[in-house]
Amino acid sequence: MGGHTLGSVEGEVKDMVEVKTALVSVFDKTGLKEIGEFLASHKVHVLSTGGTAAKLREYGCTVQDVAEYTGSPEILDGRVKTLHPKVHGGLLAARGNEKHQKDMETHGIRPIDLVIVNLYPFNEAVAAKPDDFSYCIENIDIGGPAMIRASAKNNAHVAICTSPAQYPKIMEEMKAKGGCTRMAFRRNLAAAAYALTSSYDAAVSQWMATQVTEPPATKTVSFQVERPLKYGCNPHQLPAGLCSVNGLKLPFEVVSGTPGYINLLDAVNAWQLVYELGRATGKPAAASFKHVSPAGAAIGVPLSEAEVGVYEVKGKPLSPVANAYVRARNADPMCSFGDFVAISTEVDVATANILKIEVSDGIIAPSFEPEALEILKAKKGGK
Repeated sequence: MGGHTLGSVEGEVKDMVEVKTALVSVFDKTGLKEIGEFLASHKVHVLSTGGTAAKLREYGCTVQDVAEYTGSPEILDGRVKTLHPKVHGGLLAARGNEKHQKDMETHGIRPIDLVIVNLYPFNEAVAAKPDDFSYCIENIDIGGPAMIRASAKNNAHVAICTSPAQYPKIMEEMKAKGGCTRMAFRRNLAAAAYALTSSYDAAVSQWMATQVTEPPATKTVSFQVERPLKYGCNPHQLPAGLCSVNGLKLPFEVVSGTPGYINLLDAVNAWQLVYELGRATGKPAAASFKHVSPAGAAIGVPLSEAEVGVYEVKGKPLSPVANAYVRARNADPMCSFGDFVAISTEVDVATANILKIEVSDGIIAPSFEPEALEILKAKKGGK
């Protein structure tokens, strides 16, 4: 039997929506004073809950408790606060739709133009008490994701803010647009909101799968963009992003410049080579990679007088690390042009001074002497 889909709901779609009513319910109260005072200055009517409502009143907001608005108290130890038709009706109603408008009037539903919500810190709860099942379960947010998804779905009329980091953008938008938000702005917020609920659900799903005897067949992974890359794999492609997985720390740190996609492939593959080579020989190891292929690899064996001349390093200080790099680079100097370098040990000044005159895209190493790092950061103007 084939599946069925829903048709679109008709309504008046405006580019500009004035923020008259906001629903604010946050666990993380960072920046609440600034956004609260801003909403107060724009005479925005605020619906709120619990501790958030108390704080907003301190900041001069006109606040109506959600329990007063809905006529239903918070129940079940706070598990049910905002799960009510008067809340979700205000979030999901299509403005300008005659039937929706009639339903809102009949049930006393107020249209909500801005929602500011953030979620219970589930990952932090699991990290704090990984063996306490009940504690972790209690830190799974229900009402927050429901409001976020509803607001994001109705982005034609509602702006959804899910992080204190977005408060400056909200204030800037409303200042520039006379207390309104634009469709493009609301849609961008909606995309960020769905990304948040997706990663949040992924975290819950992954944890829950570790608590059962029959893990589900579907597994979810969440990627967090840590930094943009310089360019895509090919000229017609948009730049890729360097992402962490499931909130885990990246295995390396970009200390200078903006690498491209191929640069990172070169870096991680070259590093594996020099790491193994260094461990196997007990000597500093170096590799020169180009397009994910080694142009050369070597260990820190002293250069002969003839090699010093051929490799054009006569008169230059040569440490064991520098010897390794010079040998690796000159295994095939033409292929090494514009390469990515890997060093198995700390990069010293002698190596940095040789590298700075070569055409090279970057270097990966476990550490750098401070002076060596400054020398390398100056290459390509730090780019």
